[in-house]
Amino acid sequence: MAFDEAGYAAHIAELGEQWQRALAEHGFEAAVVPAGEAEMFFQDDQAPPFHPNPHFARWFPDDDCEHSVLLVRPGDVPKLYFHAAADFWHLPPKLPDWAAEAFDVEPHQRHDALRGALAHDLAKLGRFALIGPAASFDLNLPLAAINPKGLVNNLVFARAEKTPFEVARMREATAVGVRGHRAARDAFYGGGSEFDIHMAYLAASSQQESKLPYPNIVALNEHAGVLHYQHYDRQPPATRHSFLIDAGGRSGGYHSDITRTYSATPGDDFDALIQALDAKQQGVTAAIRAGTSYVDMHRHMHLEAADLLVRFGLVTCSAESAFERKITDQFFPHGLGHLLGLQTHDVGGHLANAAGDEAEAPERFPSLRYTRTIEANHVFTVEPGIYFIPVLLDALAESDAGKDVNWRKVDALRPCGGIRIEDNVLVTAEGVENLTRPAFAAEQ
Repeated sequence: MAFDEAGYAAHIAELGEQWQRALAEHGFEAAVVPAGEAEMFFQDDQAPPFHPNPHFARWFPDDDCEHSVLLVRPGDVPKLYFHAAADFWHLPPKLPDWAAEAFDVEPHQRHDALRGALAHDLAKLGRFALIGPAASFDLNLPLAAINPKGLVNNLVFARAEKTPFEVARMREATAVGVRGHRAARDAFYGGGSEFDIHMAYLAASSQQESKLPYPNIVALNEHAGVLHYQHYDRQPPATRHSFLIDAGGRSGGYHSDITRTYSATPGDDFDALIQALDAKQQGVTAAIRAGTSYVDMHRHMHLEAADLLVRFGLVTCSAESAFERKITDQFFPHGLGHLLGLQTHDVGGHLANAAGDEAEAPERFPSLRYTRTIEANHVFTVEPGIYFIPVLLDALAESDAGKDVNWRKVDALRPCGGIRIEDNVLVTAEGVENLTRPAFAAEQ
């Protein structure tokens, strides 16, 4: 995907207006936004892959920016103190052409010189805020506020509404992820191990492991019942029942987050349950509208999951009873989704407004990542699941509600682990646009 310079210019203009309003509201003349730096492992000279401060990345959508700093002053072109060390151990970053157009760029080869130049400029200003990692960036200036809560809440709340430039990046991140998903599916049906499938995903999506938006979940059989399964078995199982893959792509720092589930025997009972959950997921997605509650969507999906438990004979009570008695909680233990953007679990999902008031999760579903009202230009995931997780099923069996479970049918599906179907969606003024399904259709 070619870099959209016109779209980026409009994106920068919109960010400038957002930050100008936020800084004025909270009484700051400027904001210092460090990209950050990778922190070494304990007693080591190696560090994990560098991920920039997302507040910086929203202005500068490129990972090659460690130690750089942005100075945002209302009414002025943002100033970028760009760090490109004279280094023979690593290839120094190269300033992108689009950055040279968007910012007043001041390049520096030494970190201490960059900080000195920034401190010199800040000494001419009044009250300013530092937004981002501050532990290794001691400005030692009396007028600095470090991540002031009110200002940060304001900026975080605004991040949920994506600009057209951001949406374009997330479309590309989706296309990247889908290419990997297609290859992973083929590797599964070709008899590959979890490791084989993972490597096929990386190759097809042209991603290096350290640049993935999150570690791929590649789960065969009962491993699909571990929600964040973290290993890659080198040998395939003796008997193959199922395959769940939760994996995404990145473009300019923006993420996609996609999950699909497959039966090893298309047409069997587990495959029928996959298709039924897929239909429910699409129905819930199609009903999304700006102004509605994500919490209500989550509750509705629990009722839909209850309907499937009844339809497939996994419970003997009514769907309403399965929901009211919390049987569904043991089969669908996570939230329906989360905001998506520069972070896979993008921040701001619990904020009711820009002032930072909390949109509290209901007592029954305390771990929901998205509790605010859905608005136009929000991008988030819709990812219902039905799982057969031993620790949850054991607790259910010991409860009074366990009498209403058809354990013979449940036990028959335990080796499959579980099902999750996850798409990324964009809310529009008219309704909702699924970003994921068209990308899969294009790869047929």
